[in-house]
Amino acid sequence: MFRESYVHSIAALGYPGARRAFQVGPGAVVSNGEVALAWDLGSGGGAVTVSPVYFERDGVPVAHWTVADSLHLVTFEAAAAPARALGDTALMLSVRVEVTRRAPGSGPCEILARLSTRQPDPHHLPWDAPAPAGRRLAWSGRAVLLDGLVAAGVDGAAAPEPGAQEASGAPPHGALLTARCVARLATGERRAWTFWMPLYRSGLPPQSLAGAAAHARVAGDSRRLWRGWLGRATRLETPDTLANAAWRAALVTLIQCHERDGGRWVPIGNPFQYRDVWLRDGARVVRALAVGGLAELALDDARTFTRFQLPSGALLSQRGQLDGTGQALWAMDQATALPPAPDAARELLRFAVSGRHWIEAQRTATRELKLPWAGLLPFGDPRDAELVRAQLVGNDAWAIAGEAAVASLAARAGEQALAREALAAHADYRAAFLAALARIRHADIPPSWQGPGRDWGNAAVGYPTRALPADDPRLAALARRMTAEAGGTGLVRYGPRDSLHTYLGADLAQWALLAGRPEIARRWLGDLLSHSSSTLGQAEIVHRDGGFGANMPPHSTAAAVIVDVLRNMVASDTRDTLELALGGAAEWWNGTRLLGAPTRFGTLDVTLERPADDVLRARFGTVRVPVRVRVPDGMRATAALTEGARVVDGVWVEGAGERGEIAFRVVPVAGGRR
Repeated sequence: MFRESYVHSIAALGYPGARRAFQVGPGAVVSNGEVALAWDLGSGGGAVTVSPVYFERDGVPVAHWTVADSLHLVTFEAAAAPARALGDTALMLSVRVEVTRRAPGSGPCEILARLSTRQPDPHHLPWDAPAPAGRRLAWSGRAVLLDGLVAAGVDGAAAPEPGAQEASGAPPHGALLTARCVARLATGERRAWTFWMPLYRSGLPPQSLAGAAAHARVAGDSRRLWRGWLGRATRLETPDTLANAAWRAALVTLIQCHERDGGRWVPIGNPFQYRDVWLRDGARVVRALAVGGLAELALDDARTFTRFQLPSGALLSQRGQLDGTGQALWAMDQATALPPAPDAARELLRFAVSGRHWIEAQRTATRELKLPWAGLLPFGDPRDAELVRAQLVGNDAWAIAGEAAVASLAARAGEQALAREALAAHADYRAAFLAALARIRHADIPPSWQGPGRDWGNAAVGYPTRALPADDPRLAALARRMTAEAGGTGLVRYGPRDSLHTYLGADLAQWALLAGRPEIARRWLGDLLSHSSSTLGQAEIVHRDGGFGANMPPHSTAAAVIVDVLRNMVASDTRDTLELALGGAAEWWNGTRLLGAPTRFGTLDVTLERPADDVLRARFGTVRVPVRVRVPDGMRATAALTEGARVVDGVWVEGAGERGEIAFRVVPVAGGRR
């Protein structure tokens, strides 16, 4: 079990294609958003403790938690899986509850299972659920009916309380039913009961649903199906077990946050409150799925973005958010580049070209109308993020990335003339961006060209948009300011000083990798994981006391940036050279492996190893581009051991990609500094 950093321990049990997810927690409770099932230990053993919820060690989202008093330990295992009888957008949840007597002698044990229409706080009413007021629970044997349809079931050995507890669901308590599980146990003796709940109320006979909810079947299907998904993804193994677990947990969140529409995958932002998508979030998800080896999901998600295109060519998911066009074009490029997919590039190119024409039309209009900051995008009012009506720096940075993406898509599709045209427009736009930065009196990079606003899109200027090169001093100044404003943590704040944003600072971490400052990236990652849930899911914003309000974890964008940062720490294809070991951690050279990793240069297996105390070796297969390896912090390279490779400033070792490996000799640096 990993450390729980939040005041509420919550997990989502869902599956790609389902239209809802089960909520586990806080406390010993599960819910489908309409009915909650909670357990109390009524054995009279004094104070009761409930553990945080946790998933299995390989990342599979089968939930576990415990409830204990001085007499008994109760362990819970909850799993959700598709059930054919329920249709293709629903799941069945099964919970196995096992009690062990740990006190000397024998004695009674009682567990109360309470079913209610009142949901645990925090929670969100599902998008397709009726209002809870006035709903009625009733027993039908050992099945629970909600407004006449089966909503849950209890073990055959559980004893439902009399129907007098049926209620109509009037606020604030809702309808309530209780079942008792009673046993007499000797020291070390165990007893188990099983409970089940469909994702949606069902009109099927309770016996059929109980059969589909057999715990061994549901848990077995969940493990098999999820291990199948994870087995298709890129595999990351490092000596840092927390980083490995974070990689798998992030992939689970990204995979789970998908629905089906029109036979294709559609991304969502969160299993609970964000069952929709914004381009600014979805673009990050596409990138993460692509680098994570899940090309089918990445391509379908990029295709989804074409639905946001207006007749003008602009791509908008929210009124006033002009960054969406550049983000969508960038995502289309990522989805077709990792690995290269020419047919998909040709399919998406016409949408990308239309989006590029909109960008150029806006730039032309601001020039012709002689608006402030002519040659850039016009005013926008995003009503989010920067929270200011102005010409936003991030909008232009993303549009610059969009121009470059169109050039890349066109080249991949075999449209070389179009690629040259887009590259020329990209160069012109970037020059206008640099000239605008030169005009302003700002110590780093402001949120808007007019100055005001909260930091948001300006954090993306170095990565992923690359509107500025990594060595531009304004990026370093921006990173210093944003982290200092967060009180010294590796994360950055958004809004109030006690509100830390989990993924906003990821672009600064990525910039740091490209700028040769990996300690910044490592600190961001470490602080993010220290502000995670016990399942390694992240809320979007977390308060310093561990609260997250109603914006519950896990958030797909936070998961996406974890995948992207971890991958780039091992192998980066951001620039025209394959760059390895940018993370700079010496301990990662003790057997790190990145297997089946799609890059712009092909799908690679990368290994970082230390065959001798003074020798490091990177293996990467064969690529047709130059390769350079970063020497870890605290060491200096003294000699290249691979034919044709050379040491540069003791920090880099460069070689030919055709060799498939680069080995070099190192010495420690006094004080850990080069």
